[in-house]
Amino acid sequence: MAVPYPSDRQRSSYGAERDVRNAVATKVILESLDETPSWELLVDRIAQRLRLDLSSASQRSKVQDAFLAAEMDLEWSGTVVYALDGTFRRPQGQGDPAAVTEGELRDVADAVLRLGWPNPGHKKSRTIYECFVELGGRYRHCDVYWAMHRHLKDFKLRVVRAHWMLQDDLPAMLANPDLTIEERQELERELERDLVQKYVAWLGRRITKRRFTNGREADLFDSTRGLLIEAKIDHRDDVLIAHGMGQAMYYRSLDALPIDTKIAVLIPGRPSDEVVRLLDIYDVGLIHPDGDSFVEMLRS
Repeated sequence: MAVPYPSDRQRSSYGAERDVRNAVATKVILESLDETPSWELLVDRIAQRLRLDLSSASQRSKVQDAFLAAEMDLEWSGTVVYALDGTFRRPQGQGDPAAVTEGELRDVADAVLRLGWPNPGHKKSRTIYECFVELGGRYRHCDVYWAMHRHLKDFKLRVVRAHWMLQDDLPAMLANPDLTIEERQELERELERDLVQKYVAWLGRRITKRRFTNGREADLFDSTRGLLIEAKIDHRDDVLIAHGMGQAMYYRSLDALPIDTKIAVLIPGRPSDEVVRLLDIYDVGLIHPDGDSFVEMLRS
């Protein structure tokens, strides 16, 4: 959930249930403030108060959404300070970062970009909190958040599961060594869905997944052209692309598809010449973005 800037909220509505959860989260934060609580402690307390189970992904998301909305409002109104050590406290006046006006958010966004992207010598992505810390407390956490969402998201940077990276550097997040196997798999699925949606939008007509009788599913099937398409998210990974080619070949053998059904792999960038040659040998098409459009190298 992206928390809208206060001036945007006349066009946004959390909804009655979210308003209740946000109010509970606000109360918990204020009650705990003298303890200088951590993010994790507050999440636990809000979950208990809402009677939600943090082991459930959907319920944990509700808790975190409520916490974020409450924390942002409290910080914006000057009631709470989010400190560099990850704790929350009451304002102290001297030494606290000054509030930033809506018009000054672009200056904050420029400061974020000056941190360097990718991050020299470190992982290629950052969270908003990491940007806030690297800026050394010059700006409030909420101002860094709103600057990045308003002036950088989908312009200079993209965000996937709270991690921000260069707009077109899809492999950056996959290279993050902090990801667990499960997180990496979920991220790959999310990035593949995003790539597929962009391709379908560019194509300008409806094509959908193809589910086979054995339960397998191809990412896309263009019945008009008799074309099965399998998406893979890293065009720099030769083995991954070869795996996508093998999947497409397998899908073509299912459900007695016509012998002339064509196959192709959809990837986020042009692969190496070796991969292009491999796909050509086995008559597998290649689709990848080129600026705002896509290049289709399909087999007849």
